[in-house]
Amino acid sequence: MACVLFAWTGSYMLIKTYMELFRKDAVSIVVENLDPRKDITSFPSVGVCEMGYTKQQYDALQQVIEGFRTSEEMEYNYDVEEFMLRLIYHNLYNYGSIKSYCAMYKDCDNCVKCPVDGYPRFSTAVRANCSQLFDECRWNGEVFDCCRYFRPIQTTMGSCFLLNSIQTVNKYGPQWLRMDMSMGSPKGELLLNFSRATTAYVQNQEDIPHMLLTTLQFNQMPEGYAGKIYITVQNIANDPLVRTVGKDVRRCVFPDENTDTRYAKYSYSVCVTECLKTAQIKTCNCCHHNMLLGKYDKSPVCGYEGLNCLDQRDLMFPQTTIMQPWRTNGLVCDCFPSCTEHEIRIIGRESEMEPRTGRSLLIKIMGLPTQRYRRQIVRENIDVVVSIGGILGLFTGASILSLFEFIYFFTVRFGSYVVTEIREEENVAATDNVSDENGTGGKHHRALRYE
Repeated sequence: MACVLFAWTGSYMLIKTYMELFRKDAVSIVVENLDPRKDITSFPSVGVCEMGYTKQQYDALQQVIEGFRTSEEMEYNYDVEEFMLRLIYHNLYNYGSIKSYCAMYKDCDNCVKCPVDGYPRFSTAVRANCSQLFDECRWNGEVFDCCRYFRPIQTTMGSCFLLNSIQTVNKYGPQWLRMDMSMGSPKGELLLNFSRATTAYVQNQEDIPHMLLTTLQFNQMPEGYAGKIYITVQNIANDPLVRTVGKDVRRCVFPDENTDTRYAKYSYSVCVTECLKTAQIKTCNCCHHNMLLGKYDKSPVCGYEGLNCLDQRDLMFPQTTIMQPWRTNGLVCDCFPSCTEHEIRIIGRESEMEPRTGRSLLIKIMGLPTQRYRRQIVRENIDVVVSIGGILGLFTGASILSLFEFIYFFTVRFGSYVVTEIREEENVAATDNVSDENGTGGKHHRALRYE
């Protein structure tokens, strides 16, 4: 009994230690060299969002405010204009600005008041479409159709346009611009010219622009701005067996593992967007109109009172600290990164002002990468079976065969033994009956048989 207890205790402790190690250390990331003669590097995806600029005139917004006038005696209300700008363009919003522009006109009878609903319609009417936003696009000096390849998408920054994003188009489809680089064509320059104030994002193919992710965000606000961004890209590759372990083990999610999101693919920025939207609905029973992800999204949209609620609880434009998992107050977004995220680094920036009305941004990759990351499996599911089987075999002698023998012993063999005993008892009883009929011979016969 002591040996049995020792064997099972040792098995339990070793299996427990192994499973903890498997859950924490089943995936490793290594660095491997690239062959520049064969390997191809793709230019990152680019997102462009129109931004509000106080020195710019918005004719469409003025027409919207003119529509609020109910009589010719009403004067144009510039406070309402400022209020609408802060609702349509997130970069102009500041904490506490919802009531500050509208409260004084609440009880006014002969003045233009702030609208209390219909914000998605006003945003669509004021924000620029693709043809109004882009002047010209060039890849390695060759002009391409901006609006063919920059596809619209709704984000926390409002309506944006993404180039080569798997959220909007199929990879290498008709609306995918081939921007591959190799030793034969190492040049990688993307030049974008804008007619309005914009923000550009250099991002991975599964990412979307987000107000909280500002590392690779570049603003082109004043007229005549010309910016140059120099970047490097280091790719990551995943072994096929990485998908065989759970996301809690590998600590990342593949883009096609789309769960509980309205976007086409998963990414860290998508998860944060959904997290912020959920927090807004949970706290104020509505969400900002920029959070409506498509025409089929039936989420409740905030009116004036709902926006006041978001404003007071700092959920309109929250701080980036909400993504810190150790926070206990406010919003906490527990999001995994994407398994296909590449490492994009800024190695240089230049900007200058030119005497013109447009804005421009040049994004250039400074040299092809010579190395990349690879995520690989250290222990897979079959290793768990083999290791646990080896531990049980070492301490208890157990195996798959012994398991079947155990079942066989208490079913087939036990049943066969019972049936055999019953038959022998029946045969003995029949022999006794025959011997009794023959008299004393039966006693002599039983005595001989027992001997």
